[in-house]
Amino acid sequence: MNRILPLVIFAMVTAGLFGQDITLKEPQAKSGLDLLDAIKARAAERKFAKKDIPLADLSTILWAGNGQKGPDAVSGASKAGRTIPYSGDVAYVNVYVLTDKGVYAYEPEKKLLRQTSKGDARGKVTPENIKEAACMVLFTYDFAKTPPFLKKMPALMRNMADGTAAYAAENMMLAAAALKLGSIVMYNITPAAIAPVAKLGNDETPLFIVQLGYTQ
Repeated sequence: MNRILPLVIFAMVTAGLFGQDITLKEPQAKSGLDLLDAIKARAAERKFAKKDIPLADLSTILWAGNGQKGPDAVSGASKAGRTIPYSGDVAYVNVYVLTDKGVYAYEPEKKLLRQTSKGDARGKVTPENIKEAACMVLFTYDFAKTPPFLKKMPALMRNMADGTAAYAAENMMLAAAALKLGSIVMYNITPAAIAPVAKLGNDETPLFIVQLGYTQ
C-alpha cells in the first residue's frame, strides 16, 4: 500500500501538468447579474489576478458564445442551432481555448474541450499575451463549412464570418462580466504560430482572440 500511494499521487500530478480532454458542465441557468447590469460591468481589462476559472463558469461562457441551445427553459421544447445566428444554419466559426496546460478545441455537440496540443502556447499566439489571464479564447473561420450558396463569394463570406465571430465574443464577454470576470479582445495575433498548436484545418483562418480572467 505504501508503494502504491506515491504512484497514484505521481499519476495525478502528471495528469494535471500535461492536461487532457475536458468534459464541460451544463451551462448555468442564471448568473449574478442581469443583461443590462452585465453590459454596464463589461470593460476592456489588461490586468488580471492569477486565478483559474471554475469549470462551471468556463462551460457557461463557452456555451454563451457558440454552444448548442438545447431545450427551452419554459416549454421544454428542443431548440436547434447555436447560441449565435449562422447564415445557412452552418457553424463556420470555431472556438479554441488556450490555458497554461494546453490548447483545446471547443466541441459544443459533445460538451467537450478536446486537447490539440500540450503546454502554454499563448505567448506564440500574440505578442500581447497577458500571463496572468486565466485563459485565451481563439476564434477561427472555417471556409470548408461555408454554406453552398456563398461558396462563390469569399470576400462576403469572410465579412460575415468576422461579424458572426464578433457575436460569439460579445456573448462570451457579457457572460464573463455577469460571472465577475474581465475580458479584452485583441487582433494582434500570429496566424503562422496558431495553426500548428491548434491543429487548424487547411481552410481554417484565425480571426482574433479574447483574453479572460479575474481582475481581483
